Amino acid sequence: MKKNTCFVMLAALMMAGCSNEVEEQVMDSRRVPLQINGDINMLMTRAADDHWDKNDAIGVYMVNADNSIVDEVSNYRYEVLDKVSGSFSPAGENNTAYFPENGDAVNVVAYYPQGEVVDNKLSLDLANQGEQPRIDLMSANAEGASKSNPTINLEFKHRLTKLFFEIEGDVNTDGINATISNQYTKIQYDILNDNLLIADESKQENIVMKYWNLDEGNNRFVEAIVLPNMDGNSVQERTLTFTLNGKDYTATIDAQTEFKAGKKYTYKVTFTKEGSVNIQGAGITNWDIENEGPEIEVKPDIYITGAIGGGWNTYSKMDKKPNNIYVWTGIIKENQEFKFTFDETYDHGKEQIMSSDKQNETSVVTLKEGTESDIYKVVYEENGPDNKWTVAESGTYMVKLDMDNNKISIEKKIFILGLDGDYTQDKAPSFAKVENGKYELTVTFSKECSFSMPLWSSAGWDMDCYMPVEESNNRAPFTPGTTMKVIKENRKNKDVQWQVTTEQTGTYKLTLDVSDSSNMTLTAVKLENQQ
Repeated sequence: MKKNTCFVMLAALMMAGCSNEVEEQVMDSRRVPLQINGDINMLMTRAADDHWDKNDAIGVYMVNADNSIVDEVSNYRYEVLDKVSGSFSPAGENNTAYFPENGDAVNVVAYYPQGEVVDNKLSLDLANQGEQPRIDLMSANAEGASKSNPTINLEFKHRLTKLFFEIEGDVNTDGINATISNQYTKIQYDILNDNLLIADESKQENIVMKYWNLDEGNNRFVEAIVLPNMDGNSVQERTLTFTLNGKDYTATIDAQTEFKAGKKYTYKVTFTKEGSVNIQGAGITNWDIENEGPEIEVKPDIYITGAIGGGWNTYSKMDKKPNNIYVWTGIIKENQEFKFTFDETYDHGKEQIMSSDKQNETSVVTLKEGTESDIYKVVYEENGPDNKWTVAESGTYMVKLDMDNNKISIEKKIFILGLDGDYTQDKAPSFAKVENGKYELTVTFSKECSFSMPLWSSAGWDMDCYMPVEESNNRAPFTPGTTMKVIKENRKNKDVQWQVTTEQTGTYKLTLDVSDSSNMTLTAVKLENQQ
C-alpha cells in the first residue's frame, strides 16, 4: 500500500509539473498589453490641476535603451479611464501597445496633451491661454517594463512655468485684460530626447493671461503658462499690463527673475490711483510639491442625485456660494432618497456626501425645515455605507450644504399660481420664509382672477397645493382682513381656489401660516398708496 501511495503521489507531482510548464508556455506565447497608471504631481490652482479630466489623453512611446522605437509603438493614444485614480486605457486596438513576445524589457515614454507629432515633436501655441490644460505640457517615463511586469506607474511633471497674480483690494475687475510681454508662444517638445525647443517661426510677443473670478469676486486672479528660461530664451525684463475700465496699469518683473520649468511664481497685485500696480511678495513654489506657499482653493463641483425627477441617473449641479456654501433648488418627493456626489457618477470607489459614515447606523435621515443635519464625506464601496436623506412632504426646496461646518439644511418654497389669470408655472412668484412654518408675499392683483398656492411647480395637475377649505371644486371668496382657513390637497384630486373680484384689485401682503397642520391659515392685508 505504501509503494502504491508513493507511486500515485509521484505521478501527481509529475503531472503538476507538466501542467505548470504548459501554463508557462501559454503565458510566454501570449501578447501582453501595456497597462498605465498616471499620477499628476502638482499643486492645485484650478479645477484641472490636481486630477485628470475625462477627455484627457496621453501619447505613449515604447523604446529601447538607445531610444529607438520598439514595434512601432509611437504616439499611441491612451485615454483616461478613471480621472481620480489616473488609470488609462488605449483608444482602440490600433493604439494598444504590446510588450515584446520574447520578454525583453523596454522603457515607456509618455507626454500630455496627446496630439499630432512630426518627427516625434509636439507643437504647442502658448498664445491660447483660454484652455490652459491643453497647453500644460507634462512628461513622464518608466524603465524596465515587460510582459512579466506589464503595469507601470507614470509620474507626470510640468515642463513649463506658471505665473499667478492674485488681485487684492476693493476694485471691480470685470472686463480686465492682462498681458505679459516678451514671450515666445510657438514651441515644440522633442519627446524622445525630452527637450523643449522654440519653433523656427516663433517670435517674442505679448501673451493675454487667463482671468478667473471665483466665489463672486472673493478670489480673483490672472495666470499664464509660459516658456521657461532656456537656450534662446534668456532672462530679461517683462512688462505687465492690466487694462481695466479703459485705463492701463503697468508693472515689470525684473530681469533677475528666472522662470524655471515646473515652478509657479505667485504675486499679490494691488491697483493704484497713479496708473500702476504694486506687485508684492513674489513667491516661488514647485508645482510638484503640495502645500508650499500660498495657493488658491478652487471649490469642487457638487451634484445632487436621487429624488430630483430622474432618479439615480440624474445629476444636478449645485450653485457655489461664498464661504464654501452650495445650494440647489428643485422638487423633492416625499420618502424618495437623495444624496450628493462630486462628479456625475454614482460608482463604487467614489467619494460621496452621505448622512452617516457608518454602515446601517442611520440608513435614512428625514430633513426638517429649520433644523440642520450632519453630513459626511464617505467613499462609496460595495457592501459599505450608503446612507441618504429624504423629506417628510413633497415640495420645492432650497437645499444648502455648508461644507466648512459639514451641515445640511432645507427651506421650503411655496408659490402662488393663477395670479391675474396667469398659470405659467415657471413664472409663478414664491413666498419668502419669515420663520418656521410662516411665509409672506407681497403681490398685486390687477384684475379679476383665482389662485391657489402649490408646493411645487410642474407640468400637469400632480402638485400639492395650499387651498381654501371647501368640499367641492367651487371657488372660495377672497376675504382680506379675515383669517382664511387652509388645507393641503393634491390638485389632481381637488382644485379649489380663492376668487379675487374686480373690486378687490390692488396690492396685498399675504401671510401663510402652516406651522400647525391642524390649523393652517392665510391672511391678506391691502397696502394703501401702492403704485
